[in-house]
Amino acid sequence: MLKALSVSELNEIVKNIFDAEELLSYIKVYGEVSNLAFVRNNLYFNLKDEGALIPCVMFGATSCSIKDGDQVMVTGGLKFYVKSGKLNLYATSIAPYGSGVLFKKFLELKNKLEQEGVFDEKYKKPIPKKIKTIGVITSTTGAVLHDIITVTQRRNPYLDIVVYPARVQGEGAENTIINGLRYFNKEPDIDVVIIARGGGSIEDLAPFNTESLAREIIKIDKPVISAVGHETDFTICDFASSLRVATPSVAGEIVSEDITGVVKQLKSNVQKLNYLYFSFLDEKYFLLDKITSNLKLKLQGFLLNEEYKLENSLNLLKSIDFTTILEHNLEAKNLKLLSLDVNSILDKGFAKITGDDGKVIKSIKQINVNSKILVEIKDGKFKANVLEIGG
Repeated sequence: MLKALSVSELNEIVKNIFDAEELLSYIKVYGEVSNLAFVRNNLYFNLKDEGALIPCVMFGATSCSIKDGDQVMVTGGLKFYVKSGKLNLYATSIAPYGSGVLFKKFLELKNKLEQEGVFDEKYKKPIPKKIKTIGVITSTTGAVLHDIITVTQRRNPYLDIVVYPARVQGEGAENTIINGLRYFNKEPDIDVVIIARGGGSIEDLAPFNTESLAREIIKIDKPVISAVGHETDFTICDFASSLRVATPSVAGEIVSEDITGVVKQLKSNVQKLNYLYFSFLDEKYFLLDKITSNLKLKLQGFLLNEEYKLENSLNLLKSIDFTTILEHNLEAKNLKLLSLDVNSILDKGFAKITGDDGKVIKSIKQINVNSKILVEIKDGKFKANVLEIGG
């Protein structure tokens, strides 16, 4: 029956195996430096190649002359640490060895794409002056997205931000970034796209150093801003994009217009408009007062003149003897009526002739020969027959 071991017992056995193997106590290993950290005269880094990685520690280092991406030869021994269960290569010396596999591949791809014209200016889209909506391709869990949102909202709270959650490190990260580019390229409201992540080793930035990503960036119709890594980090994504910036925060500043100045200018313009408006009103009020005063004077003059005319008319009416005028008028009317009286006319020798139908004969056409007529004169009437008609 197998004996059950505690974790401490198992790790102690593994440590003893490594300690007993003299070949592992002094070895030389070459590879590429990544995740380098220099803390209190101690160097911590990973040594890797295309297929594997080993954590390394060098105590008591007085200076750090290596950097991420360097190809080095490390001399030292392997030790297994019981408490953490980790195997480390404890270095006693570090010497340059080649130029770094990953960095070499980076340079080879950069030169290839550059010669093909992938980085040419014709593929660089101008960043719009007026941006309403930005698309951000990044991880939703890191500080990068927070930095972009903080900067843009501080400068322009009316800017819309659409986030496409992407993996920015490890296997499959490249595909999520490319999918984000394709997604935003189909969105008509997106004005500019930001690809962003924080700093890291050349291994961490591997998804941004691929040929397929570079070709996808120049294919889309919208400008792409690369905000990958720190200021000293350069990626293939940087060279293919329309614009490369040092940090994600800088990208946030570029795409967000600082509206504090705009608001200040608007306030100044409003004050000027208010001044012009009230000046205009004052001028019109003054002109209106002047016109009103002139109209008032003209109206007063008109009323006084009409009042004078009315007074004269009244005085004239008072001076007229309407009784005498009426008597004269009545007398004239009576005379006229008398002149029109039939009897008055008959007194003058005229006669009134009517036919059998009782109608007054006014024309020769109303009578015929042998027609009976009634003739009325001043002092009587008589009937007669028409014997002859003459013209």
